[in-house]
Amino acid sequence: MGGIIEAAESHHHGHGPANRRRRVVRTSAPLLVRHPPGRVRGAVLVLHGAAGLDEPVENCCRTLASCGYLTVAPLFYYETGGHTFGPDKAGNAFAALELSDLEADLAGAFDYLGTRLGLPRHRVAVAGFGAAAHLAELAAAHLAAAIGPEPPPWPGTPGFDPHAPDRLVLPAGPSAADDLVRFLDAGLPA
Repeated sequence: MGGIIEAAESHHHGHGPANRRRRVVRTSAPLLVRHPPGRVRGAVLVLHGAAGLDEPVENCCRTLASCGYLTVAPLFYYETGGHTFGPDKAGNAFAALELSDLEADLAGAFDYLGTRLGLPRHRVAVAGFGAAAHLAELAAAHLAAAIGPEPPPWPGTPGFDPHAPDRLVLPAGPSAADDLVRFLDAGLPA
């Protein structure tokens, strides 16, 4: 599995991978992990959209963690080294990602939550920003939320069903994380 980026890191120096000068063909994305300060109420797999792991996604992770939800956000652009892309390149960068690779990244994140942290799948919700809303639909067995959904750039991707009782569509904005917390509180088992 890819690396784990703990949000509480206190240094800013990068460290090279142990496999320096070797190409790793198949791996899952590195994960940004935010732990809640107290008891874990559940977990949320937060999927960034075309812009990458940007400020709105990080703020959402912070808010969810402060409300008791462990958050895991895969960095889908790990092979390009970029956390974010500007508006002129974002759509092209996201569309260039292979759906099969993204599915492997999702599986790696679920494996981390289940195997390493012991969270059963029914206690994990998925929230997707922008075009990643469709990845949330693809990954979610229980609860899924779409924040500012956009059309998917990959043919054959399932549409996000906003009418299903365990789905929520939110407009992008500062109140999205608060509304997401209320949705999770009502839908995830204690």
